[in-house]
Amino acid sequence: MKRKFKTIAILLCILLIVGGIVYLIVQKKKQKQPENTEINYQKVTMITNLRLGISQFDNIHPFLTQNRDVIQIDKLIFEPLLTISEDYRIAPCLAKEWSKVGEKNYVFKLNETAKWHDGTPLTAEDVKFTIETLQKSNSIYVENIKEISTVEVVDSHTVKMTLTNEIPFFEYYLIFPIISKAQYENITLEDDKQIPLGTGQYKISKLEEDKIELTKNENWRNMNTQNANIKTISITKYENMGEIYNAFKIGNVDFFQTSNQKLEDYIGSMGYQKKEYRGREYDYLALNCQNKTLQYQEVRQALSYAINQEEIISTVFQNSAYAAYFPLDYSSYVIDTKQLQKGNDTKIAEKILKDAEWSYEHGIWQKRINGTNHQLKFTLAVKSSDEIRVKVAEEIKKQLEKIGIQITIQKVSENTYQAYLKNHQYELLLTGIYNSYSPDLTTFFGERNLANFENEEISLLLHEVQNITEESLLKEKYQKILDIYQNEIPYIGLYRNKNTVIYNYSLMGDVKPNNYSLFYQFSGWYRQ
Repeated sequence: MKRKFKTIAILLCILLIVGGIVYLIVQKKKQKQPENTEINYQKVTMITNLRLGISQFDNIHPFLTQNRDVIQIDKLIFEPLLTISEDYRIAPCLAKEWSKVGEKNYVFKLNETAKWHDGTPLTAEDVKFTIETLQKSNSIYVENIKEISTVEVVDSHTVKMTLTNEIPFFEYYLIFPIISKAQYENITLEDDKQIPLGTGQYKISKLEEDKIELTKNENWRNMNTQNANIKTISITKYENMGEIYNAFKIGNVDFFQTSNQKLEDYIGSMGYQKKEYRGREYDYLALNCQNKTLQYQEVRQALSYAINQEEIISTVFQNSAYAAYFPLDYSSYVIDTKQLQKGNDTKIAEKILKDAEWSYEHGIWQKRINGTNHQLKFTLAVKSSDEIRVKVAEEIKKQLEKIGIQITIQKVSENTYQAYLKNHQYELLLTGIYNSYSPDLTTFFGERNLANFENEEISLLLHEVQNITEESLLKEKYQKILDIYQNEIPYIGLYRNKNTVIYNYSLMGDVKPNNYSLFYQFSGWYRQ
């Protein structure tokens, strides 16, 4: 019993000692931290107005304007049948569904909840009226509808279109804004003094001499915009971009787009954010695949490996362009850009030629084929009036001659240049194209293509992809096209223009521009 009491007594002592230590620690902590500590949370004020600027304003109506800034802003006011996503997929807009019912026939079902800004419903008659109006206009959208022969109103929300010719990926042409028949059926667009009606996220509330104001369309069918942070958009008209740069610097403009690669000379390099994206101006070298020497695949491959796109961009463009390797590398979803051959390696170029039994003699590559001596020396044609491309041609000449491929630059007149584009009688041609949004590659690989390139498998693939709707299969077909292209090398991609949006640090939200729209994820934007 005595031993038991002794054990209990020891345990109690230990507990008392531990308790005392814990108490002292707690008291020390209390002394270090004041009892009435206040936590202050910084309040962020959300500003619901966005300020934009337009230089050289012409007209807010989408069919009358030629101004690229107006075209972008109009996407918030007016809507097309179909729209284009951030990665250049076609997506529903005023048309909720559609189908190709023949080689030249399409049917579109409209969204029954779509309404004009005055509350009246959108109907199939508006679509028919829009296309017929465009056919009689000089609008930038004329090219979109030139192959539409007839438009039939099936019912109040269904439209059938018939084309004059089968058009690959015709859906990509249907991105022109739809206008109201009721507003314009008795008056020309030019004579109308009313505020034009749209069906979009924002409506025009003020149209003044020097300013335009847009107000959020609270009745828009899409919940994202009903919950949008930006309630008003104030647009100031300026004489030129210099005035916009100054307005941005003093805080009167929040956001603008530019292709000016010397922008820092005007607004500096600090105090703002920017997003750069690949433009649609694609320059490339066309190789005449029917030429007596360029017909050989290994020669075209060697040329491709010998040309360094990054060096061209550094030397000629001071890094103000993107290296480009394929017509769809502007971020189209159908190709995986990781699969593009981007390495430029003169050693590989030389190995390709040696493996094909070309020999380097007297400063030039040559080979005897069927009794004829072939030498790697070519004429590179470039339009003489295009100073930038002339500089690019000179850089290409310098690069190729380093490995023993001789180049003569032929600076040609506009007429000769156009003749080369038409008759394809050249050796090497430095040219370019303004890419469409569509993934159609017929221009490059179809009949009568510029490179005189013929490949049965690509011809079959081009036909197949026109009618494929399953994305995984479509990507698989495009991968095959890309593989053939990178093996055959009928063209050598060079560079693509760089576009930029500039915005204040006070503008919050996800800014994700592309060539089609600057305003993706716009409902999440706000200022603080």
